[in-house]
Amino acid sequence: MAKTYYSCSTTHEQIQKAGLYVNRRITLVAFLEKFRKYSEHPLERLTEIGLREKMTFLDVGCLLGFYSFSASSIVGEKGLVYALDKNPDCIAHVENKIKRQGTHNVKTITASAEQTSLPAESVDMVFLHLVLHDIPDKQTAMQEFNRVLKTNGKLVIDEDRTMPPNLIRKLAEEHGFQYSTCLRKTTQIFEKTQTIHSL
Repeated sequence: MAKTYYSCSTTHEQIQKAGLYVNRRITLVAFLEKFRKYSEHPLERLTEIGLREKMTFLDVGCLLGFYSFSASSIVGEKGLVYALDKNPDCIAHVENKIKRQGTHNVKTITASAEQTSLPAESVDMVFLHLVLHDIPDKQTAMQEFNRVLKTNGKLVIDEDRTMPPNLIRKLAEEHGFQYSTCLRKTTQIFEKTQTIHSL
């Protein structure tokens, strides 16, 4: 979902139309997410990749929080979920849902994958579902994932055939990650074994 920028010559009517378009897209995605849980089974998938109670989980490109809120129920009150997306409209939707549900362990971040603003070695698991292919600077993003992950933390990438698995593995291994396993044919799991210092 692309970010909308306005120039000085943009009319009020154009801004209203752009806002309506964004709201309609979010409404559509929210509607579709009601059915995603029956095909993707997020709780089962997150448990399968090793998410546990008390962990800190980073959901990169969280969109409307489909996996973020499922992760929230797994990590529990002593765990923490960061829902990160560069689109402020998506983040606003997640924040509204947090308020409605009274969720206390989900924190939102409006930022890119390349610069999360999180402290170093503060996360147990970084999770990307159909996101990596859409990141402009994948090298910098991988460096950032390495920076925020604790030693032996997990990087989980599922591109579902949008990127060649060997390219994902090469990117990860070049940035301090060791291949661990592949689940459901497309979900690759890596472990941080080395800290990479950016230049």
